[in-house]
Amino acid sequence: MLKPVRSKTFVMKIVTVVALLLSATSAWSWGRDGHRVVARIAAKNLSQEARTKIAAILGTNAAGVEEAMARASTWPDEIDKAETGTREWHFIDVSVTAPFNVAGLCAQHNCVIDQIESMRDRLRSNATGFALLTPPNPPRPMTSQELAFLIHFVGDLHQPLHAATDGDRGGNCVELLHPLMHQDGSQTTELHGAWDVDEVLRVFKVLGNEGATAAALFQRFKSGATVQQLSALDWARESNDLARTAIYQKLHLPNHTAPPNLCAPGIAKVDVNQAYLDGNVAVVERRLMQAGVRLSNILNEICAGTGCLQDPGGGRGHEHNPPDRLPRR
Repeated sequence: MLKPVRSKTFVMKIVTVVALLLSATSAWSWGRDGHRVVARIAAKNLSQEARTKIAAILGTNAAGVEEAMARASTWPDEIDKAETGTREWHFIDVSVTAPFNVAGLCAQHNCVIDQIESMRDRLRSNATGFALLTPPNPPRPMTSQELAFLIHFVGDLHQPLHAATDGDRGGNCVELLHPLMHQDGSQTTELHGAWDVDEVLRVFKVLGNEGATAAALFQRFKSGATVQQLSALDWARESNDLARTAIYQKLHLPNHTAPPNLCAPGIAKVDVNQAYLDGNVAVVERRLMQAGVRLSNILNEICAGTGCLQDPGGGRGHEHNPPDRLPRR
C-alpha cells in the first residue's frame, strides 16, 4: 500500500509530493488495484449473514457487496491522513537488522497491527463514538469508516514493506537506479513503490486485470491452497520475514539505522529490473490471496450473531469517484 511521505527536509517533502501528484492511479496496486483485489477475494468468501450486514453498512445489496468493498478498500488512502490522525495506522516499522520485535513500535496504538484489532473489536461489539481528528473527506458514516479501515489495513499488513524497515521508512528512502516506466507515462522511483505498484502489475500480466486476478486467486484457494488464519502479529512477522529475504537480502542491501520517520544517510540507489519483479510474482500472488481469505474469515466471525450492525447514520454517504492520485503508504 502506499506510505505517507516522511522525508527528512522540507524540500524533499515538496519534491516527493510533486512526484506523487504526477503518478497515475492505473499504475498503483497495493495502494489501489491490489487493495481492490484483496477486497474482492474477501467478498467472494463471505457467509450469507456477513454479506447481508456488510451490504447494509456499505449502502448496497448482496449483489453489490464485492464492488462496494473494493471501493471501500481504497478510502483510507483517499482521506487526508495528517488531518484525520491516521497517518501511522497503515504500517509498523519493524527492523530487518535484528530479531523480529514489535515492542515499543505502536505507541498509543498508532500502528497497523493495533488498528486491525481495534476496528475488528468495534465492529464485533457495535461500539459507538468512533471519530477521527477531523471529519474525513470523502465522508463515510461511522461504521462504514471502521469497515473500510479494516478492509484496507488487512491488505496493508500483507505488503512486506509495511512491516519492515532498514532505516529507510519501509523502502521509501531507497531510490531506484532506473525508474520503472508505465504505459500511462507514470513511473516508480523508489523501492516501496516497486512493491506497491510494479510487483502487482506483474501479477496482473500473468493473471489478468483486477477482476480476473481476484477470481483466479480465490479459485486457487477453493481448489485447495491452504491459508492459516493466524493473528495480525503473525501476519506482520510473515511480511517482515519476506522483506528480509525477498527484498533486502535478494537486492543485497546493506544494513542501515535511523531514528523513526527519518532516512539513514548514504542510502545507495538500487537496481530493480524486470527479472527481479518476475521472480516475486508467486510471493505477491500468495500475499494477496492470504489477505483476502483472512479478511473474509474476520468478517464472517465478527458479523455473526449481533455483530456488524449498521450505525444510526445509515450506510449512505460514501458513493464517490475515487481520486486519480493517492498518497503513498
